[in-house]
Amino acid sequence: MNSLKKLSPFQIIIIVVFVLLAFGGLYLFANFTGNNAANKIGAVVIWGTLPETVMTQELGTLSNVDNSYTKVTYVQIPAASFDADLANAIASGNSPDLILISQEQLLTEENKLSIIPFSSISQRSFIDTYLPENEMYLTANGTYGIPFVLDPLVLYYNKTILASAGVPLPPTTWEKVTGLTPPLTRLNPDQSIAQSTVSFGLYNNVENARAILSLLLLQSGSTITETSSIGVRSTLARDDQNASGASSATSALNFYTQFADPSRTVYSWNANFGSALQTFIAGNLAFYLGYASQEASLKAQNPNLNFDMAQIPQPQTASSATDYGLAYAFAIPKASKNPSGSFATALALGGNSVLPAAAHALSMAPSQRALLTVSPTDTFEPIYYPEALVARGWLSPAPATTDAIFSAMISNITSGRYQTHEAIPVADQALNAALPSSP
Repeated sequence: MNSLKKLSPFQIIIIVVFVLLAFGGLYLFANFTGNNAANKIGAVVIWGTLPETVMTQELGTLSNVDNSYTKVTYVQIPAASFDADLANAIASGNSPDLILISQEQLLTEENKLSIIPFSSISQRSFIDTYLPENEMYLTANGTYGIPFVLDPLVLYYNKTILASAGVPLPPTTWEKVTGLTPPLTRLNPDQSIAQSTVSFGLYNNVENARAILSLLLLQSGSTITETSSIGVRSTLARDDQNASGASSATSALNFYTQFADPSRTVYSWNANFGSALQTFIAGNLAFYLGYASQEASLKAQNPNLNFDMAQIPQPQTASSATDYGLAYAFAIPKASKNPSGSFATALALGGNSVLPAAAHALSMAPSQRALLTVSPTDTFEPIYYPEALVARGWLSPAPATTDAIFSAMISNITSGRYQTHEAIPVADQALNAALPSSP
């Protein structure tokens, strides 16, 4: 007190000013810290092919839980132009910070992506946490992606067609599908097909033909491709014999193409059909193989269509079930301006607070194993959740390239240009030419 009395009025004013500035600084610091929560993650731009409405809604949910993510945005890119758009954006210095891709895009985008090291997410943790198909993203040093959702193939069936033929349940094996084909296929007086059982046999008028062929090949025992010391190589022509002496690929392709052969009793599909999807929507196709995510679209396109969903048929002799699915994961481009914020965003979107609702909105399965143990209340989730557990995939060229190779292979067989065992090496050669080799 005595020391204050010795101060001049001018000195007292200076002290008061400094005290006020100090309190002001504390106030500004407190407000900066609070308002800067959104800067904790920073701006993160995500590109993907999944619907923008759903992803934006889930980002809103995430930012409500944690306002660190308010500067995260999502842009839907057309699947057909995704690779070109990404390459152009990187070249112009406008790369997205995070991309959402499926395993079908992985090899195409691989050289643009950063590897997330095992020091950030351990290999053991990855394998224990995520569905088996996601292991395709793993490398010797880390992972190219943080798994998000998985979209498995399912069997859609027309309940009216089955009931009219006295069939109480959808088929569980491919042998049952062939057995049902004669009674479910209906011919016009001129012997043209009026009602088809299953849209197998051709390629260009079969939606999801790439996925269907992948499924049949994987179910037959073929891995289609494998990673070796010289890169990713095709296994289509590898000598992989089954009990009947035919290769896995031959067995799968003979099964598929028989449905477009007019000389076979299972003849059910031809080029006169516009598309498998539209034929099913019109009520003239008993079985349609599509992704789980297509259910809402099917219903919207024909609200009067009496259809349901079942699990994918399996070979009668199979010891375990196999399905094919699209495993979507978040990957960080090397050109990302905010890799740390992108990594945190990927983990957050794939976390328990957001993932279940996002997967439900997308009609896909969450990629976390633990979330599939929760009893789903949705009508269709009990069908496709188990399919996600047995879904597999393969490392492929760009989808358009794979389509061209598979389409040519099927055309070579159905046109009679090649026998099946002759068409396979041609496709094998084309796949190897399109796949990346190790330097």
